[in-house]
Amino acid sequence: MFRLLRYFSVTSLVAFLAALVALVWFYRQVAVEGISHIAERSNVALARTTLTSLSPLLLDYLRATEDLQPESIAHYPRPPELSSTVGSLLVDRTVIRINLFNRQGTVIYSNRDAQVGSRQHLNEGFRAAIRGNVANSLVYRDSFNSFDGGTEDENLMQTYLPVRDGPNGPVHGVFEIYTDVDHLARQTERTEFMTLFGALAILSTMYAVVVFIVWRAGRLMERQQETIRERSSALETLSAHMLRNEESYKRKIALDLHEGLAQTLSGIKLHVENIKAHDRQDSPRRPAVDAIIPALQGAIRDVESIARELRPASIDDFGLLLTLQLLCRAVEQRNPSIVIDQQITLQEADIPAHLKITLYRIVTSVLDDMARQPLAGRITLALWCDGKALSLMIDDSPPGARDSTAIPLANIDPQQRQGLARMEALTTLSGGTFMASHHAAGGATLYAYWRV
Repeated sequence: MFRLLRYFSVTSLVAFLAALVALVWFYRQVAVEGISHIAERSNVALARTTLTSLSPLLLDYLRATEDLQPESIAHYPRPPELSSTVGSLLVDRTVIRINLFNRQGTVIYSNRDAQVGSRQHLNEGFRAAIRGNVANSLVYRDSFNSFDGGTEDENLMQTYLPVRDGPNGPVHGVFEIYTDVDHLARQTERTEFMTLFGALAILSTMYAVVVFIVWRAGRLMERQQETIRERSSALETLSAHMLRNEESYKRKIALDLHEGLAQTLSGIKLHVENIKAHDRQDSPRRPAVDAIIPALQGAIRDVESIARELRPASIDDFGLLLTLQLLCRAVEQRNPSIVIDQQITLQEADIPAHLKITLYRIVTSVLDDMARQPLAGRITLALWCDGKALSLMIDDSPPGARDSTAIPLANIDPQQRQGLARMEALTTLSGGTFMASHHAAGGATLYAYWRV
């Protein structure tokens, strides 16, 4: 059996987690881009200001070390004034690192001694600056530095500026400055965490709501399937019951034809043959022809009775309502102790044509069944239409019995009221709804309705 809740819970959870990861990734990309844009503008402004103040010192140092080999630069004495000025820039911890490259890409000055003398001529930032451009790059902690290679332990913004001796002068070197953007990174991480937490809460709520809806839908589907199974089982039972009733009805008609009409016709045949035999013999004791007439009348009545049971012609000729009146009168005549209270408040046109024979069959079977009950007395037959449904109610309970305790149908002997089963079968198979209640004080109320 397909488990809707389990399948949907797993798939929707995977989808929600994927959406959450995608949302966090997208936010991080947008946040990093925003940090880079803000830090780039501030870092370029800071780098230009710093370079302007250091430009004379840097140009002098570049000229002084122009002819030195990379291995000799590390031992070349640094100008105290340059070191003092750079040291003052590093006091507020905004500027983390300052490097100075000559035209060959060798670091000739850095506040970090380990980098002095290193070759970075392949550095993309250096190569862009040596051509007279400005290069920037945002380096997140533990992320790869695309300019210098390797990874960094700090959140930095690095900027490369060309060092000139005038606004349009030639480029003598490259000035690199690293600024700390850790405060922006921490703010972004806090916002990212809050976004993640909020998205997780919203998606969790949505997930719970959707799972609850699917659970409810699954329960409704299970109940509907159970109802379908019950109705299918009931239809199978009713169909089997209808087949048995049909066979019983055919057996009854065959018995009526054989024991009634066939015997009557056989007697008439013998009587006619007897008359014919006496005519040949010119016997004075010839049987009277008048004796045949009562037998023929009885045969006619038998044929009419059988035809009426198959389908009363009055339904087609005069309508169902008149046929029911004739039926009730016939039941009262056969059972003098029974009074049928007819409460019919609709017109013939209110009854769908396909339901007329069904209603007749139901009323016939139920009245015959009620008439056989030992305490049969007053029977109420009600038929009405309220514009939405056509309703039929047959009740033989004594006065006040309807208010007594109802007996469950499961506790009623199936053989006790055969009309109940036939009414249920005919109602259900014709598209109607059947209800019944047996009362502790005696009698039963049978109710059926059809949507019109």
